[in-house]
Amino acid sequence: MRHGSVTFGGKSGEKYHFQVWPLGTRFKSVAAVYFVTKRAYDNSTYRRACHDGIYIGQTENLADALVAEAQLQRFRRFGANSVCVHLLADEGQRIAVEQDLLAAHSTHCNHEARAAHIFSAAE
Repeated sequence: MRHGSVTFGGKSGEKYHFQVWPLGTRFKSVAAVYFVTKRAYDNSTYRRACHDGIYIGQTENLADALVAEAQLQRFRRFGANSVCVHLLADEGQRIAVEQDLLAAHSTHCNHEARAAHIFSAAE
């Protein structure tokens, strides 16, 4: 069951509209940019959800992108409970959106992945 929608801004100032789904949702084979988050409600009168960024990625097949149990467990270590999906067919545009969002948002698991890549390249 979908949790609604959210808009994330990129460093460029561009705004991207995402549909919010529970982490673990089985998706159809669609191309998308996705933002794994810890979704929580603030204490305001309007019960608006806020999102703590865990991971930003893009894929040509969302059905295969979030199925590895080890990856889901890594996300859950940081409290992930939602995946926000922005459907986008063109690979070049997906990569550009992913990079724009990464430049604007600090995420736990993207930093881990970058550090692991840097250290493995140095060996």
